Amino acid sequence: MKEYNWSTIEKYFEGDLSPSELAAFKTLMDNGKDFKEIVDLYEEIESSLTSRASTQEEENGLRNTLEDFGKVYIKADVNEKKSKIFSLKKISTYLVAASLVVFASLFYYNHSKISYDDFANHPNLDLVVRGNTSEHLIKAQDAFNAKKYKLAANEFQIILNEDAAKVDVQLYLAISLIEQNKFDKADGLLEKIIDGKSIYKNKAIWNLALSKLKQKKYVACKAILTTLPKESEDYDNAKKIIEKL
Repeated sequence: MKEYNWSTIEKYFEGDLSPSELAAFKTLMDNGKDFKEIVDLYEEIESSLTSRASTQEEENGLRNTLEDFGKVYIKADVNEKKSKIFSLKKISTYLVAASLVVFASLFYYNHSKISYDDFANHPNLDLVVRGNTSEHLIKAQDAFNAKKYKLAANEFQIILNEDAAKVDVQLYLAISLIEQNKFDKADGLLEKIIDGKSIYKNKAIWNLALSKLKQKKYVACKAILTTLPKESEDYDNAKKIIEKL
């Protein structure tokens, strides 16, 4: 069975899946108990959560924290001083929603000290082997090791345009994109690696979690880290992040 990814769940709640994607998604829900539980959790939080943010900064913080449970739809109320309101779908859940808002606020502000930079320690690459004089690979490696991630990403992309099957290059392109805050493409690359069976799968899981951490999507970060096997070299650091979350 194909593993789910986070962007697919988000698209499901946004109504952005194509008919074929939606059919496959529902089949996966019917056949996968764990997957269905995660989707149900998204739906439960979305349907019961409401919040009124007093400032734009607070609103953005809450949205980043909560969006991994499912997208909440913001409606502008021009009749109430243009305040931003997270729509409440079921009036009967108001009290539950209120308690969840308090929890969410504490969750966001208590985790503001967790830093992506504390864990994103990328080792120097050593991709160039004897006999391989690829100009683009040399440039990509040198740029990545010098933390020139925009240049590195450009060179990695050129390499993939010539040979899209290079999983190691996909991984390092994703890391370079995360460093530039280009999360959508980076996460897509990492999820593709995770769905495969390469030796880079655990590294992809780890870096996808770091991507969510940098985006302050703490719920998704923790959930992804729990899938990292004990034999992974990043397992100890994953435990540290989970404990802080």
